[in-house]
Amino acid sequence: MANPIVLVTDATHFVGPELCERLIEGGARVIAADADFNNTGITQSFVGPRPKVETVAQTSAEETIAAAKAKHGDLDVLVIPAALPAPRTPAETLSAGTTRPYFEKLAIEPLAMVAAALSICAIKRIVFATSSGPIGGIPGFAAYAAARAAINGAVRSLALELAPKGISVNAVAPNFIQTETYYPKALLADPAKREKLYGRIPLGRLGDAAEAAEAIAFFALGNSGFVTGQVLNISGGWS
Repeated sequence: MANPIVLVTDATHFVGPELCERLIEGGARVIAADADFNNTGITQSFVGPRPKVETVAQTSAEETIAAAKAKHGDLDVLVIPAALPAPRTPAETLSAGTTRPYFEKLAIEPLAMVAAALSICAIKRIVFATSSGPIGGIPGFAAYAAARAAINGAVRSLALELAPKGISVNAVAPNFIQTETYYPKALLADPAKREKLYGRIPLGRLGDAAEAAEAIAFFALGNSGFVTGQVLNISGGWS
């Protein structure tokens, strides 16, 4: 695809900023969506150092996709790096009220974005950023892992359903990526906590957001049109 139009949801969180930069470098016209773009100050701070990024407020799936298309034209690629902080949810706390927010943000909303994009746009590629957490297992984080597993599990089914239309569906599943959402710098400032964390990762370090963005860009922009239904694990050998 030459100069595709790419919508990135949740653009100010997780690996969103680095992803937008990488997609622009790859020749994409990037539209960044985020709920925080309802705040003019946040919008300007995001656009300021990224003059080629255009923004829309992220509201409902239908409104977000329609706004992006109305302002910027049909979408070629949809990238959904949904993220939510993940405090511990021990097994005895797994009520509907505890688990519902994770499914709403990490599973239901991304699938609604896909449905809206398919209805409104001639989309060609769909890429999720999920987590390798449910692949390797995270004791004490069942609510988060279950919601992430829902999208990992949906990728193959969506890929098979949409392949006859020429639409690819893939996911990048990171863990141990240094962002303020999951592994903030304040945590790493404690030598004991840092060494304990690094000890769980075979490569002995956290990944960089740019490394996750590179993998996402491969599915979104790269010569990967014949690749579909894949969940790419990026976790430094952890899983």
